[in-house]
Amino acid sequence: MINRKNSDKISDIRQKTHDGVDKIMDKAESIKESSEKGIAHIKEKAVEMKGNVDGYIKKNPEKSVLMAAATGVVVGAAVTAALRRKKQ
Repeated sequence: MINRKNSDKISDIRQKTHDGVDKIMDKAESIKESSEKGIAHIKEKAVEMKGNVDGYIKKNPEKSVLMAAATGVVVGAAVTAALRRKKQ
């Protein structure tokens, strides 16, 4: 049978365990809130950047098309070179 001294030790261990779990849960909640704030900030910046890009494209449509075409050529050349190396 469990004596009073052992019972007190078990209760103490149980309480410390609960306290530890509570601290972990509090820290997890804090990390979650920080992450949500960071994600919201990134979303705001992405929307702002999209607006800037859209504005640039409207002001400079020819230059935008040329830049997109040049980017496509560079990416295409890189993919082609990689595929040729892979075959060899």
